[in-house]
Amino acid sequence: MQIAAPGGARCVIVTQPGATVTERYAAEELAATLRQITGATFEIQEQNDAAPPSAIVVGPGPLAAKLFPEVELSKFSGEEYAIRTKDGRLLLAGGRSRGTLYAVYRFLQDELGVRWYTPWFSHYPKPAALTLGKVNVRGKPAFEYRDPFWFPAFDGDWAARNFSISQTARLQEKHGGQMVYKGFVHTFYPLVPPEPHFKTHPEWFSLVKGRRVGEGAQLCTTDPQLRDFIVERVKAWLRETPDAKIVSVSQNDHAGACECPRCAAVDAREGTPAGSLLELVNYVAEKIEPEFPNVLVDTLAYQYTRKAPQTLRPRRNVIVRLCSIECNFARPLTDPSNELFARDIRDWHRLTDRLYVWDYTTDFSHYLLPFPNYFVLGPNVRFFHENGVVGLFEQGAYQAFSGEMSELRAWVLAQLLANPNQDDRKLVREFVEAYYGKPSARFILQHLDLISKAAQPFYVGIGHPSASPYLRFPTLVKSERLWQQAEAAARGNPDHLWRVRQARLPMGFMWLSQWVGLQRECRELGAKWPINPSRKACAAAWLATVNEPGPAGWTPMTLMRESGQKPADFAAEVGSDPEEALYAPPKRHASSGLPNDLPAEARAEAISVQDDRAVIFREAECARPVADSAASDGVAIQMLAGPNGSKGAMEIHSGKLPAAFQPGRYQVYYVVRIEVTGDAKPESPAFSARIHDGPTGKYIAERMIKIGEAAAGYRSYLVGTVKLSSFSRLWMGHAHDDAVKKVWLDRVILVPVK
Repeated sequence: MQIAAPGGARCVIVTQPGATVTERYAAEELAATLRQITGATFEIQEQNDAAPPSAIVVGPGPLAAKLFPEVELSKFSGEEYAIRTKDGRLLLAGGRSRGTLYAVYRFLQDELGVRWYTPWFSHYPKPAALTLGKVNVRGKPAFEYRDPFWFPAFDGDWAARNFSISQTARLQEKHGGQMVYKGFVHTFYPLVPPEPHFKTHPEWFSLVKGRRVGEGAQLCTTDPQLRDFIVERVKAWLRETPDAKIVSVSQNDHAGACECPRCAAVDAREGTPAGSLLELVNYVAEKIEPEFPNVLVDTLAYQYTRKAPQTLRPRRNVIVRLCSIECNFARPLTDPSNELFARDIRDWHRLTDRLYVWDYTTDFSHYLLPFPNYFVLGPNVRFFHENGVVGLFEQGAYQAFSGEMSELRAWVLAQLLANPNQDDRKLVREFVEAYYGKPSARFILQHLDLISKAAQPFYVGIGHPSASPYLRFPTLVKSERLWQQAEAAARGNPDHLWRVRQARLPMGFMWLSQWVGLQRECRELGAKWPINPSRKACAAAWLATVNEPGPAGWTPMTLMRESGQKPADFAAEVGSDPEEALYAPPKRHASSGLPNDLPAEARAEAISVQDDRAVIFREAECARPVADSAASDGVAIQMLAGPNGSKGAMEIHSGKLPAAFQPGRYQVYYVVRIEVTGDAKPESPAFSARIHDGPTGKYIAERMIKIGEAAAGYRSYLVGTVKLSSFSRLWMGHAHDDAVKKVWLDRVILVPVK
């Protein structure tokens, strides 16, 4: 079938009587895109029972049924589509509401090579002629709910062209409408506001440690009167929003599950607090079904409710949305470090065919932090699909443009949500080469590989401080050189240059946010500083890049983290530091023997972990390495109480421990000394110590050392006897009591427990 030749169009586009708004729009999109490709104008005709010999038939109807009876379009589901050639004609049609539109977009992408990479950048091939061979495709998107929740993905045209049905994307009737969520998430208090209900019905709220709590907790989900109240509230919500297809009845974003005897009995029977939650959700779903038979009730399996119940099953009109918040995002879900989550997803799939997942694809503390999941996205989406997930919400940097690799992730995720069986590494390469230009792409791809590999020894969550263990000077200096080369390679193309400069902003953020610590590491390594030595000048240049004018549809970054930091505020903060704040690293000597106060039986196999393996937070504002003659190697990390509630702290990751360390059970000692004022109170806190286990997502040991327990000289404090994994984190920080002038950490001692 010849679609176009150098002389112009060689076929017409045919719609049929009764076509929907979406189907007519599909024909218009087809004509407009074919014109972009060929330069020819394609006529759109409406026909009932006849078509020209060379025609593209768009949408279901009498003509499609006559010419392609074998396709049986009347049996298609709402997003199912067919692309088929026969007798010199092409059928692009599908179910309602989006099937025909998806047929058009699939044809343009898969058969003709069109790409809509971002709302402001598309790729249209320019062949001399356009001829189509035999095609016979029938398909539909892999997931019923697909949401690549990144800021560039909210443009309605881009979302439709990339098969997203995000409730946040600006999808209109012409796009087939959108998924309307009522409430969306964390709806316990919106449904039952503590003000005024806690005063009149305290029994509706969580019983926590013997008292009812109306703030920062949950609801008593087994209370009969509360259940009926929630039913009426949900019905009222749905009457207010008749287009809603899903309503959320889900726990608050807190702990505080109810411990009353009724709730505790259900949870004990089911082996999880998800039991009492699911009983409530099933009750609501049953009661609203007669009036709202096509509405699904959504709830979360999140943090304390993540584990699936043993026997209780969600009703047919209930969605369980499992959250991956505790996972290691540097590695795929099939990795042993994510074994617990993999178990939970399989257990929920055993109970329901309506399993959704809320997945996390950025660092929410710092949207610009290089986040090492570039090559994890594809394996994870495939894992979800293989384990019965039918809806996928991929939460990213959703509040502004210019999040770290935001355009890349939005497009790659959209493609994978439609078809997870694609080669994700090929998708990443395709986007990088197309968007940044091939000359720059090879350096950017090396950067992605560098960051991904650097993170492998560590457990990477979604709320890392910018002082992350995989983003230290040796890695960042290599990355900086790659970005310098990428920018130099793009100088001949203004569009590519602008895109590379925007994509380089995260590296500028890393240098600026960790300036002092990185300078120290540079000096310790005897290396050359790779950027302008003036932090103030770097901050001004970085902010100027943030605010560079860009293409239509793009606006400069407004927020850098979920909590709301603005780029101008960040640049002003880091740019105001005096240059003399930099300091020379102290000299270390060989470590002395083990601390004298360590128990005798612990000394034989003890592992000494010096402070130089730690990541230091808020260096040099309120923590830094200092020369200390009392320390075992002449240097300790000194921590202070900083301004605005900040405090000095450090963290040692298992990936930075000596080779003698092997996962297992240990007594963990922190070797610390303190300096206090004359009016210090013995019961006041001096410093706190915690041990976090990555795979479980929990602190497995916590200890607050009071001033009365501490000593002026170094003492070994047992923080806990715990099972350390390859992804444990040992944290310690100043307690922020004004009476504690300074706290020093000399080292950590690990004593194996047999």
